[in-house]
Amino acid sequence: MISLAMIVKNEEKYLDRCLKSAAHMVDEIIVVDTGSTDRTVEIAEQYDAKLYRFEWIDDFAAARNYSLEHVTGDWVLVLDADQYFQEDFSESIKQFTNSNAKRAGLIEIISKYEQNGQTLHSTDYMARLFPRGARFEGRIHEQLTPLMPTVVTGLKLMHDGYFQTDKGTRNIPLLLKALEEEPDDAYLNFQLGKQYRGADEYNLAQHYTEKAYGLLQGSNPPFALETIIELLEVLTVNKQYEAALELASNEVEWLDKSPDFAFSVAQFLLEYAIDAQDFSVVGNIENSYLKCLELGRAGAKEIVIGASTYLAAYNLAVFYESIGNDANAKEYYALSDSYGYEPAKERLQKYTS
Repeated sequence: MISLAMIVKNEEKYLDRCLKSAAHMVDEIIVVDTGSTDRTVEIAEQYDAKLYRFEWIDDFAAARNYSLEHVTGDWVLVLDADQYFQEDFSESIKQFTNSNAKRAGLIEIISKYEQNGQTLHSTDYMARLFPRGARFEGRIHEQLTPLMPTVVTGLKLMHDGYFQTDKGTRNIPLLLKALEEEPDDAYLNFQLGKQYRGADEYNLAQHYTEKAYGLLQGSNPPFALETIIELLEVLTVNKQYEAALELASNEVEWLDKSPDFAFSVAQFLLEYAIDAQDFSVVGNIENSYLKCLELGRAGAKEIVIGASTYLAAYNLAVFYESIGNDANAKEYYALSDSYGYEPAKERLQKYTS
């Protein structure tokens, strides 16, 4: 038996879509409301959800654990209201939960967000399908406990709650409160840095991301690469080019493993070249974008979707266009366009009309 467990507050914009995509895959729906004043509860009732109330105490783990107290299924699927399935994963869920092994299922989360005027999608994996009896810990960005083996399930969730939405107003105070309790938690510092960047508070973003990076030395948690890339990008925005160069040099091994790192290095070098009028790095910019595409062909994992394909090809084409290499610009606009990237199609018209 599979139980869906959710915590919600004022989610009328998203909840129907979420439940419509998931209700037929589970045997019961547990919805804990933390103080909605819109149609959230009414929508949950339409799906025969078992509804419970929980007074919000600035603690996501506490609210989630309250929802887990009410599940009766052998396995629990945890979703947020702004997530939804685009496919029917009923069979995949059955196959995973038919095992008696105590393990947590990793679900791929594809998140839509806006950055520098661009609409982007990132991918991450979260343990959100697990045996009853597990709990969460952490005031925000809560993690499953106890630790158990994780297995990729093949399930994919779309997530757009952060797109053109300011969640920093909610998340930053919670992260600051969590850091009062655990000031040297690298993950919390990393997440706070990301939130400040999203709020265009780049000095604070740099402060907390630098602290996270410093706390990571000697360890390699799953978010280590994201921390490095986040710091490189924030240093670039803040025009801290010497520090960015030192970081890129210290982490150069990622250049052969991560298209996202190679992409960020290219962006940093491009900004530096323009600002400093130092064109000695032109070859490195070209090579970094080419490395993104090389890694993509080799099947390397990417964080930002397109970093190893259409985004890298498009930026490389723009680079070639800027230095007057129209033949290469046309080639890479065409490559980007082959992935259906609309901006590439528009730029390509210059060469085909």
